[in-house]
Amino acid sequence: MSSPSSADPVQIQARHFAGLFLLSLATLLLELALTRILSVSLWYHFGFLVISTALLGFGVSGVTLALWADLRERKDLDLALGICGLAFAVCVVFSFWCMQRIPFDPFSMAVDHRQFLFMPIYFLLVALPFFCSGLGISLLLTRGSKEINRLYGYDLLGAGIGCALVALVIPRFGGTGSVFVAAFVGALSAVFFAWGSRLVPATAALVSLAFLAASFYGERFIPIHVSANKRSTSINAIYSAWNTMSLVQVVEFSPEGKKLTARIMYIDAGTALTGIYDLRPDARTVLKQNPGQVEPLSTVAYAGKTNPKILIIGSGGGDEVLAGLQAGASSITAIEINPIISDIVAKRMNDFWGNLYHQPEVHLVTDEGRSFVRRSTEKYDAIISVNTISNAAMASGALSLSENYVLTREAFRDYLDHLTPEGVIFFSRPEFQIPRLVSTAREVFAEQGLGSINDHVLAFSNFKRRNPTPSRFRFLAGLLLKKSAFRPEELAQIRGILNAGAGPEEDSARVKILFAPDQSQPDSLCARIAGAAQLEDVFRASDSQLAPATDDKPFFNQHTRWSRIRWSTIVDLFSQSQPSGARLALEDRPIAEVTLLILLGQSAIVAGLCILLPLALLERRGLRIEGRWAWISYFAALGLGFIMVEIALLQRFLLFLGQPIYTYAVVLAGLLIFTGIGSYTAGRWAAPELPGTLKRVLVGAIILVPVVAVITPVVFHAALGFGIFWRIVISLLLVAPLGFVLGMPFPLGLRLAMRRSSALGSWAWGVNGFFTVIGTVLALMLGMMIGFRMVLLLASACYVGGLLALAWLSHGRPEGGMLAVSHSPAAD
Repeated sequence: MSSPSSADPVQIQARHFAGLFLLSLATLLLELALTRILSVSLWYHFGFLVISTALLGFGVSGVTLALWADLRERKDLDLALGICGLAFAVCVVFSFWCMQRIPFDPFSMAVDHRQFLFMPIYFLLVALPFFCSGLGISLLLTRGSKEINRLYGYDLLGAGIGCALVALVIPRFGGTGSVFVAAFVGALSAVFFAWGSRLVPATAALVSLAFLAASFYGERFIPIHVSANKRSTSINAIYSAWNTMSLVQVVEFSPEGKKLTARIMYIDAGTALTGIYDLRPDARTVLKQNPGQVEPLSTVAYAGKTNPKILIIGSGGGDEVLAGLQAGASSITAIEINPIISDIVAKRMNDFWGNLYHQPEVHLVTDEGRSFVRRSTEKYDAIISVNTISNAAMASGALSLSENYVLTREAFRDYLDHLTPEGVIFFSRPEFQIPRLVSTAREVFAEQGLGSINDHVLAFSNFKRRNPTPSRFRFLAGLLLKKSAFRPEELAQIRGILNAGAGPEEDSARVKILFAPDQSQPDSLCARIAGAAQLEDVFRASDSQLAPATDDKPFFNQHTRWSRIRWSTIVDLFSQSQPSGARLALEDRPIAEVTLLILLGQSAIVAGLCILLPLALLERRGLRIEGRWAWISYFAALGLGFIMVEIALLQRFLLFLGQPIYTYAVVLAGLLIFTGIGSYTAGRWAAPELPGTLKRVLVGAIILVPVVAVITPVVFHAALGFGIFWRIVISLLLVAPLGFVLGMPFPLGLRLAMRRSSALGSWAWGVNGFFTVIGTVLALMLGMMIGFRMVLLLASACYVGGLLALAWLSHGRPEGGMLAVSHSPAAD
């Protein structure tokens, strides 16, 4: 700018640091709670879309402050901060209440034009509290520029603690209750901010107490509205529980024509479900009395086996455990990733489950399936995973486009290593995903020198319901992969199991063999994949994503290749109007891909307008930003680089730590906390040292990010067998130095910007916020395209861009460039 900062200097006190810590904590807690809630009320893809859009509110707050000179430079700081904190708290509850009363249903936009009105209103409501907190944080950083490193450190520390606390808050208070807790903490921040004012502290204290009391009865005050396009919009649960992974609701009913009562566990109001029939008084007794209770599909993996040793990945309600008992299994290891489900089946409702998980052969383990297999030293006769599809979002925007480490190429390699010589892998998935499993099996066999898979694979689909829609893929399908070749008698037994209970002769068509060693099907996609001379030719000819998922690109559920998405694809996707069964109609659609494209487009438009429009308005006022493109490049590079590192690390550490809760509490929280420590530490450098120090810090980031990208897979492979305590320690040792260094460039750059003008500093905060949202989308898209190792390398390249922008600024003028020290009162 043409003149240095004119903001009135303020004395930052301990209460300002406390208020900032609390406001940042509340903001992160709200973000993660809403991500979890919107995965229940909407589909998980749109939960991610809405939250990412809402975070644009941070960028808008910085731009607003840059244009609002009176607030930025002269208003009573304590009063303004108190109002921002209180406004955040009130807007949290008001916006959430309004959201639950808007019938927003994004998948009906093409057939219900009211949705085009509901959508922007919905987005604005979610963004409103983030705008309020962002305005308060950016105002304090602007007016307290002498302490900007310490302030930003407390900001990040609060965010890190909020991230860790979400693992405690959501299970205790539930979805709506967690929103009230965030509002309580936000109102509490206003008490600290405005302590010297007359009215605001008392009002904020009363509001905070009211919200704290309401948090214990959250959903009684504001029940969550569920999209009509979910499987079940009205669930009368006999028990429900929340955690950072899901909402689980248990429903009891008596199916028509069945004597036994059933209990179904709905995950995220119908995104997935699992359950079992009443097994009282004892599962083994009921099994003997009702042998037909076991689904035939669950036993195909045990054909030709006596007393098999079984590993079940995703045991859920226990159908596969029951099938294992019926098959005479000598040992059944049941892996369930969701602690709520484990608690229900083995403790809370163990009586209904007839002590199923306490049978001497059964061992229940709460863990991520792939992580468990990597650490196991056992060999199994069968490794199975039946209908474990769950697109439920995790409690982080980065993790809501669901990765799946159970179905990667490296996972199949691990499974084969843990099979006995006659062992078999069995996975059931929707029919359209079976060819991708076949291509995965083929590549793993080739890698391990096992030859052709033609005699080792049997793939089928099976539609239970009568009159399936001819144009749709069948949902229930499966793949059997045997370590040794299938014997003819095994194939005959498997076919007998699949056709069991078919009823009338015409119903036998419900079973369709997609690929089998003893059946020639040259037109089958599975057969083309198994027999192709060059797999890449088959991959290129298909609209679908057929190449195997990998640990570096673990998005098995990605259906459509990016190059094959058309406008007609998007229109078709948003034309769902059926309230029941819609989930199955969406299984083979590119929902995640289209969501990311929409978000990228709208983020770029909003960012462009909000970054460039203030420049024009400020120039009209005679305040011209010198080196504007260099400043934009610097703060944009930091926003892109940091969020790319964060998302890539979250994805990578999930497999290593096993439980998603550890990933959030250790990796995300740890990264933010150590970033805050780095920011705090950087505050010790005096103003004249800043340009040189900042260049050295950026060089450190440029080197450290690729080092982490290279060493983490090596460390993970070596240490995956360690206990969880040591894996957490190793994770923190990997994250700490990286977070420490990455915490310095932004506050140091902001100090340099503040030396030119307080408006420039506020505008820079907005630029960084906008590109953080854009970087979130780009990181996920690039992760799906080129893998997360490349995302980390591109993040390093972003920091190279930041260094080049800094060099550009430092050579702006002969007196030391646009980074020359300005000795205004508020500059340092």
